[in-house]
Amino acid sequence: MPTIESIIDEIDHLRPVSDIAGKVMTLLDDPDCGMSDLSEIIRHDPALTTNVLKLANSAYFGLPGKIYDAKQAVVYLGMTQVVDLVILVSCSESYNGSHAGYGLSTGELWKSAVSGAILANDLAEIKGLKQTSLLFTGALLRDIGKVVLDQYVKSAIEPIMSRVKSQAMAFTEAERQVLGFDHSQVGAMVAKNWHFPVSLQCILRYYHRPLEAKGCFLEASIVHMADALCRKMEIGLGVDDPSYTEDNRVGRSLGLQVSQIQGIIDGFGRKLDGVNALFSIG
Repeated sequence: MPTIESIIDEIDHLRPVSDIAGKVMTLLDDPDCGMSDLSEIIRHDPALTTNVLKLANSAYFGLPGKIYDAKQAVVYLGMTQVVDLVILVSCSESYNGSHAGYGLSTGELWKSAVSGAILANDLAEIKGLKQTSLLFTGALLRDIGKVVLDQYVKSAIEPIMSRVKSQAMAFTEAERQVLGFDHSQVGAMVAKNWHFPVSLQCILRYYHRPLEAKGCFLEASIVHMADALCRKMEIGLGVDDPSYTEDNRVGRSLGLQVSQIQGIIDGFGRKLDGVNALFSIG
């Protein structure tokens, strides 16, 4: 069974999201910061600058003319969209490979992460929230704990699934009973290790159980709903997904209409195709 020391060691060996990704997120909370501040931060990471410019010049955005620097990208795309691109670029390598412990083949965890991020962003916009990038990132990183716990889950899958089936419990609860940790707890630890905002740590910790969240109930509820929509559309389903049930109380608290949810689903495919094309994934 993993110890807290072994979990921390796994986190330390996980390819970290660039510190710059955390810095650009904090800019959105600072009313005194603007486009020039964001572009200056990006410029200090040459590899990140290269990737952001590559994406900004892609056919997906269809911008007029060639974008040559980060400031131009921010002007044409806007701060929020550039922040989302920075987070996507920074997180993509963390999801590489398969995650057999959770029954996920190569690329499935990444597809689920991106899909959830797109859906959470749409839900946040419907709710009129200003910090859409926080929700985008929360949904994108919601299962980062699975990357850390995968090998442990793989070796303990039989007792975990035995509890899930015989006691009708959620996979996360069975994880905690067998391993001592669940992937949402570990995900919050990863976010703390990467110096991400406390609000993001809270989302990752409680998105499976948003009613228990203090200080991020709305945000955790939106990521919970985005995760549920991924399952509804059968995106990136792993061995744990059948054990989760959507909490109707969460849905009611968000006050979303059925027509609004259907509109998000209807427009999802086009958006995912665009992101897949950006990263050349299927």
